[in-house]
Amino acid sequence: MQYRGERKQFRLERFTTPSLYSWGENIPEIKKEGMDAEVIIDCGWGHLIFGQTFDDHDKLIDLFLEEKTGRRDLAIYVRNHHVLLSKAPNLLFVDPSITFRLWLHKYRMPKRRSGGFRIRFMQGHKDAERVNEIYQKSGMVEADPQIMIENQFKQTFTYFVAVDQEDGEIIGTITGIDHKAAFADPDNGSSFWALSVDRDRRARGVGRALVRAVAEYYLAKGRSYLDLSVLHNNKKAIALYKALGFEQIPVYVIKRKNNINEVYYTGGPQP
Repeated sequence: MQYRGERKQFRLERFTTPSLYSWGENIPEIKKEGMDAEVIIDCGWGHLIFGQTFDDHDKLIDLFLEEKTGRRDLAIYVRNHHVLLSKAPNLLFVDPSITFRLWLHKYRMPKRRSGGFRIRFMQGHKDAERVNEIYQKSGMVEADPQIMIENQFKQTFTYFVAVDQEDGEIIGTITGIDHKAAFADPDNGSSFWALSVDRDRRARGVGRALVRAVAEYYLAKGRSYLDLSVLHNNKKAIALYKALGFEQIPVYVIKRKNNINEVYYTGGPQP
């Protein structure tokens, strides 16, 4: 009798965990109260679409049809993503990426921090241009500098940069997204995007320090978790995230079939 009671309690805990709603795979009909509807944010390199805020797949399809040339829009946390793909198989695909989550209450501060650089917020047009240079070197889609500058003054966005202490040059960048500010997220989440380090100015521990900066920032704001999406074959980055305590979760990124993304849906070579 004791074993059955414990098992029943375990099932209840699994059902009520916040991540179940965040993933949006097991409860397609539930939309939490208080969450804003149909939320899209402009990151400069493309739109980030919060799929859990949409009840209508056709509206998501319409959004992807409006994607501008040279941009990379994406949708994450889409309810029943396989149904969405069945409605537009020639337009959309599942990105070959993995989503990881760090529960921020599990985050542990480092005993020591890497030297030779410091982390600060992005400031002004010059910083934005330098961030784009790093994106370009990394083969990433560049962002509209003006949009980045405007976003930095919004509660939803936080742009961090790593700066070399010797010459003051920006050598790395990362963008944090506050889900609570973006759409009143009832699961109290956050995520980061566009982590990149200058390939010509790599300093030991820059990427790790940038991820820690975002994690500590949202931990201080009281957020519950930090998500990220990374290509499945980026073994170095995946090893870093796992070392920091991130765990893989069943969340998928949907993108449009376009020239920028072609390599990822045709089975061609990947970086």
